[in-house]
Amino acid sequence: MICVKKWLALILAIVAMAFADSHTSGVALSTSPSLTSRSGVALNPTYADQAVDSTYVVGPGDFLDLVLENNYITVQIYPDGSVVIEECGSVNVGGKTLTEARELILDLAAKRYKRDLCFVQLAALKKFRVNIMGAVSQVGQHIVEPQTRFSYFVRQIGGILSTANTEDIQVFRGKDTLHIDYNEMSSKGDFEDDIFLEQGDRIFVPFVEVNDNVLLIFPESRSSVTYKEGRTLQEYYEMAGGNRENANYKSICVREPGKAPRWVTTSEMKETKIAANTEVEFTMQDMFVYVGGAVTAMGKFPFNASWHAIDYISAAGINITTGSWNQVKVWRGSEPEAVSVKVAEDEILPGDLIEIPRSRYESVKDFTLFLASLLTVISSGLILYMTIK
Repeated sequence: MICVKKWLALILAIVAMAFADSHTSGVALSTSPSLTSRSGVALNPTYADQAVDSTYVVGPGDFLDLVLENNYITVQIYPDGSVVIEECGSVNVGGKTLTEARELILDLAAKRYKRDLCFVQLAALKKFRVNIMGAVSQVGQHIVEPQTRFSYFVRQIGGILSTANTEDIQVFRGKDTLHIDYNEMSSKGDFEDDIFLEQGDRIFVPFVEVNDNVLLIFPESRSSVTYKEGRTLQEYYEMAGGNRENANYKSICVREPGKAPRWVTTSEMKETKIAANTEVEFTMQDMFVYVGGAVTAMGKFPFNASWHAIDYISAAGINITTGSWNQVKVWRGSEPEAVSVKVAEDEILPGDLIEIPRSRYESVKDFTLFLASLLTVISSGLILYMTIK
């Protein structure tokens, strides 16, 4: 009986020692039954395009991992900005930097735990809402993922309207107003303006002022850009995002108010300046100019905005024996009318028919030959008539 009791006491002692070892070796287990274990939300990875440093401002929705001696728990920052640690109380960390919040939480935990054995780190970043108004596809509040940059947010909400003034987008952050030139950012890679959005940001995208813009018409879209004196057509083209299309445009038609349309080449865009309320149409369709008359090869030739009549006539191969530079005419319009042009100066438009007249010598020669042929016919007829009679 005594041996049985000894063996039973020995077994109980071994079980107690094993339980004590397992209890003290696992950091995930709590020495206090009132503490909660690590939350599953902290196991979801948080993606960021750069390190989140100690200047990160914590707020409602952030999750923090706490090591309190042998306890490993996750706490959430509540809507009022507070963090609660069971058996220690609560502390408000909303609006504090990560460094400041860490100190406040460690001071709170020190009421029950040894401060030197406690640690605080950011587990999951908060999502928040941003309000955007103005010339955008979807106005109103939108949920923003943590560490979202302005350019990515714009794409998420469907982009900016073609009537937007992209040079002065305003972000209201507290008492400050940030001005963003979205055109410089998107077309020239000005990454300094591609800010991280923060909780409480309000964004306004202004519209282009009426009668103060330039309309760029592309084959499948159109865009309105704010007019500014001195800007070149190339600058308007880049502001409208045309340089991202990488399209091979065949012709560019510039229609300024009160003026006849004119065509320019892509190489001339950097030197071409236009007036307010101008329409610029980019065409990928081949345009032609037609050449007829006293040339070697009559037919159509690809339109070139830098060419004049003399260039098309040279390409067609003028016959200097029968052709003449004098009185060259251009037939133009849906109901063609003859227009006299200076072959080396005047503009040629798509669809024009350039007529090269015959020289006066050739005209007189043809008329003489016609008269000779006519007299021959008449004389032959008289001879035949007299013979029969």
